[in-house]
Amino acid sequence: MVLLPMVNEACRVLDEGVVIRASDLDVATVLGISFPSYRGGIVYWADSLGADYIYRKLQKWYELFGNFFKPSRFLVERATRGIPLGAAASVSSSRL
Repeated sequence: MVLLPMVNEACRVLDEGVVIRASDLDVATVLGISFPSYRGGIVYWADSLGADYIYRKLQKWYELFGNFFKPSRFLVERATRGIPLGAAASVSSSRL
């Protein structure tokens, strides 16, 4: 699915503190790239699929096709702990 690498990138910027809240990414994708508003944004939509599902798909593609699909550290952590991607992070380290 073409959107899963976008979800992975969203996880990476959340992990790096480029954005503070997942809802910031949701608003940015709806307003910036016309992501369907009825889906709620990229992170909200990803949570409807589940972090574990996204992780498993990306891991499979990573093994088949290489680094482009390598799951981010944030995604791996959320998938293994069963935490939604949009849940608040315990510590925010914004670079802004």
